[in-house]
Amino acid sequence: MKKISLIASSLLLAFGANAHAGIIVAQESFDGASTGFKDGWATDLKDKNKPLVVEKALTIKTNSDRAAYWNLSNAQSGDVFIDFSFSYGGTLGDNDFLGLWLGDSTGPSFGLKANCGNGKCTDDLYVRTIGTDGSFLLGSDLSANTTYRLFGHLYKADGSAYYNRFDAWLNPTADEMHSLTGADMKASGTSKIKTVGSIGLRTVNIDNNVSLRVDDIRVSQVPEPGSLALMGLAMAGLGLASRRKRA
Repeated sequence: MKKISLIASSLLLAFGANAHAGIIVAQESFDGASTGFKDGWATDLKDKNKPLVVEKALTIKTNSDRAAYWNLSNAQSGDVFIDFSFSYGGTLGDNDFLGLWLGDSTGPSFGLKANCGNGKCTDDLYVRTIGTDGSFLLGSDLSANTTYRLFGHLYKADGSAYYNRFDAWLNPTADEMHSLTGADMKASGTSKIKTVGSIGLRTVNIDNNVSLRVDDIRVSQVPEPGSLALMGLAMAGLGLASRRKRA
């Protein structure tokens, strides 16, 4: 009886923890613990004088639409959650850019677009589903050599077959990540992306000794209804086994 109770508690904790945070699809910590990707990560950088540097994080000092990219082992068509840590060194100029994109380098993305892109404000973080502009996260005036956590929720709304909503948080609390409330900005607009089979980093206007540092990338998904049904069946089976044992 005690053993069954422990198993039941473990199941509840496991499913409860994933109910909103999602199930991990893939992650990259740049310390040899990469999982969920087909062949690790790759780069299209052509500037041999400014190569990618990997020392427990990924450091980028030059520009490419696919400065680093990963192909998921399993493409996602439902809600996608993605988060990563970010910091920079040097002095940012207007529209210094690092976007973490989903599906394609021109697809939905979020990340750095310094000073609202045009110098008209001091917000440095954006989120978008389409286009080259984006909606800026209020209060995201970043400081050099400070690590930030960015968390995004990409999904399809109103019966769309394409991703058309992207919510973003800067340094979210555990409660915000669990309840998906308090987003610092919400972007809308119908993208051309139906599935997310790859993710990557796009950089633009990086010069003047600015360096960008990315770490702990994680992709996760909302549990499928079938997962919750399996939990119910498992709990029912444990209950039946318990009754039989008492009988």
